[in-house]
Amino acid sequence: MRLRITACLVFLVGIAPCRNLRSQETDRERRPIARTVADHQPMPETEPPTIEPQTVVGVVEGEGDEPIVTSPTSTPELVGEFGGTVRMIGPDEIARSRERTVSQLLRRVPGVDVVQNGPAGGLTTVFLRGAASQHTKVFLDGIPLNDPSNASRLFDFGNMLLDNVERIEILQGPQSLLYGSDALGGVIQITSKRGSGPRTTTLLADGGSFHSHREQVAVQAGSDQFHYAFTGSWNQTRGFSAASPRVGGVDHDGFEAGVVSGRVGWTPSEDLEVDYVFRWIDSRMGLDDASFSLGSPPTDDPLRTYVSENFFNRVQLRKAMMDGLIVQRASFFLTDFDRNDKDDIFPTSFEGQTRKFLYQADLQLTEENVFSAGADYTAEDGSSDGAFGAAGATQNDAGVFIQDQIRLAERWFTTVGFRWDDHSAAGTAQTYRMTSTYRLFDWGTDVRGSIGTGFRAPALAENLFPFGNPGLRPETSKGWEYGIDQALFDGDVRIGATYFRNDFRDLILFDLNTFTLMNIGTARTHGVELSGRVDLTACVFITGGYTVMDTMDGETGGPLVRRPRHKASMAVTRTFCDDRVSLSCAGQFVGDRTDARDASVWLDDYTVFNVSGDYLLFDDVRLYARINNLFDKRYEEVTGFAASPFAAFAGAEWTY
Repeated sequence: MRLRITACLVFLVGIAPCRNLRSQETDRERRPIARTVADHQPMPETEPPTIEPQTVVGVVEGEGDEPIVTSPTSTPELVGEFGGTVRMIGPDEIARSRERTVSQLLRRVPGVDVVQNGPAGGLTTVFLRGAASQHTKVFLDGIPLNDPSNASRLFDFGNMLLDNVERIEILQGPQSLLYGSDALGGVIQITSKRGSGPRTTTLLADGGSFHSHREQVAVQAGSDQFHYAFTGSWNQTRGFSAASPRVGGVDHDGFEAGVVSGRVGWTPSEDLEVDYVFRWIDSRMGLDDASFSLGSPPTDDPLRTYVSENFFNRVQLRKAMMDGLIVQRASFFLTDFDRNDKDDIFPTSFEGQTRKFLYQADLQLTEENVFSAGADYTAEDGSSDGAFGAAGATQNDAGVFIQDQIRLAERWFTTVGFRWDDHSAAGTAQTYRMTSTYRLFDWGTDVRGSIGTGFRAPALAENLFPFGNPGLRPETSKGWEYGIDQALFDGDVRIGATYFRNDFRDLILFDLNTFTLMNIGTARTHGVELSGRVDLTACVFITGGYTVMDTMDGETGGPLVRRPRHKASMAVTRTFCDDRVSLSCAGQFVGDRTDARDASVWLDDYTVFNVSGDYLLFDDVRLYARINNLFDKRYEEVTGFAASPFAAFAGAEWTY
């Protein structure tokens, strides 16, 4: 595997001397949604935007302009105009944190809970507003990442590194209108970097605790007609025991991963663009033996390893017509998952593939009205082979949707849409979403609300015998929220509050009476999210967020597993010396939560602090350092699995 990674790195360095391309011009002025193909592009990393109150705590600094997001409506839209909750983690925050994984940044977002089994590379799952992990749909540049070979089709964030990632959008609440199956609780959209300006090459190397080291090379450039951004990296750590010292864990469960990713696009004319995105991940990690009983601790296994190879890619064609009044987009997505659990007793291999085609057309009816219509087709295959034999299955889903966006007098913004799906195994499903925002005069006050529904078709494994059930129906959800955002003191203080509720029905659970899976579960989550940002001076700002959430398992009457009732976070950032030095300190509190459905096992609350810093030594050389778990807090996110102790890392990057 190292040979393959080395070859990829050599290739990236080899293309670095290509001639410089003309700088790509950017236009941050608000324009009608469907005017030109360029309007659909993410904002370039060189001009990071600011974030409105509801998106604070992933905050990105900018020059005072409101950022544009694409995940809520699949068209460019100002953050403050969306009636639901969308939060964005932008390039500045990603760079400033010096974190290595997407999941570490998601921990900072209100309403998002992250659970990791042990050290780097361990199974890492995300809960949006209390929804189950398989109820979060994850995308990379529109590529669906949920694994069809997984028993519940969830996405494991364990090896999703931040290589070549420009920003992350978190869309909370049911979102099946545009995204179909699995989006009961929300959507996470990861966006790759888009090359811009003259060619630059960045070399990076760092290391630290647990014998960790990382080497990375990135090359990017962009003009009006052509852009590219490629990154290759090798990551390795000795790690620590996945089994907690409390249960006798002593062996080191290491992790290594090679990642090659890229985005390249060609714009032969003002109304046509072709874009290609890919990411290849090859990883290996040590595992300890987990108990079959939820809430029971794992045991050390120094011989067990887990190997995975994932390949994600997308090709997309955008065509604007009638001076941009109509914008059409056709995309093809392909994901491959190849996983091997090299257990010394029961080795098992898994393979999964998802193929998706999407067509969407956006029609600018008036300056204040955009109508969208689209259709998608998704086919997924999954197979496994192990000590108990081989199994495989395939299924598909076809969906159509319509959506209307209306803007009136720069004060009232609303969207309404409907979707119909036909699933080969689970039948049909109908979903909808309505959102609205109203800006109160010139008070800096936004009042907003949304309501929507979602569905999740059964995973391939859930339809298979001996314990599966081919007669399963889709799981469904209904969610609504309302909130208010307020800007004070010319925008130096921004606060927001949101109340939400989600109801889940027909959840797929194991029925002890029939000894098979059945649609017998229900659940409810509701709570309040608070967020805020204070700019104390031009070089000091504070961000924070707090979530209080009640959950209920309809079958047991108790709380849902691994969802804390209380969660809070705060970060302080200070820049010095004309922004040549930057220091950040981020703290997070997670309340106690149950780790068993019968509430017989509880995990203690914990508070951790992380510190990071940057120093621009020369114009092209930057030094940086990061400390995680500053006060060496010992805690567990999963019963019997260790969380990271104190860890320090340092490195340097050179850009030329």
